Amino acid sequence: MQLICETNRLILQCLDKEAATAVRNFYRENRVYFEPYELTRTSSFYTVSTQASILDWEWKEQQAKHSLRYYMFLKEDPSQIIGCVNFSDIRFGCMQKAALGYKLDYRYWHHGYAYEACTKCLEIIFDDYGLHRIEATIHPQNQPSIRLIQKLGFSYEGLEREAAEVNHHWQDLYLFSKLNPAQHSS
Repeated sequence: MQLICETNRLILQCLDKEAATAVRNFYRENRVYFEPYELTRTSSFYTVSTQASILDWEWKEQQAKHSLRYYMFLKEDPSQIIGCVNFSDIRFGCMQKAALGYKLDYRYWHHGYAYEACTKCLEIIFDDYGLHRIEATIHPQNQPSIRLIQKLGFSYEGLEREAAEVNHHWQDLYLFSKLNPAQHSS
């Protein structure tokens, strides 16, 4: 498992609980932009102690290969988190799949950073983990995310009815998937 990697413009790094303040700041500064499309969160999510607990849990899950989250930093300013890409619910054996998620600080939208980071992370999850399928669920009104996932080569599979609680309401989500290009010939 690679804990740190680079793209042309980014450093992608798995973080431990020592980064809780920086992660809390990232979520707090982007709360108004993320919440319309994310699972319902309690106010304690935006505390350092909760972020430290989450980071500690994620670190253990990454070591067990159950999940993987890379935080994004600009090479020109590696002191500030600008986003993250994560794979959750990683399954091996006869399933060989995971769920993709990503977030980008609103101040860095429309510069190709999410595409660059997701491209590298998909390479890692397909090549290093040997997974066959990656899924992504997206709120139907999140058009920028839908454009990104399509640009990454994901295919639309259908509507998941009332699949997640977003802003305290059950919401339908679109399901997209991408198959490992090295394992898929058609």
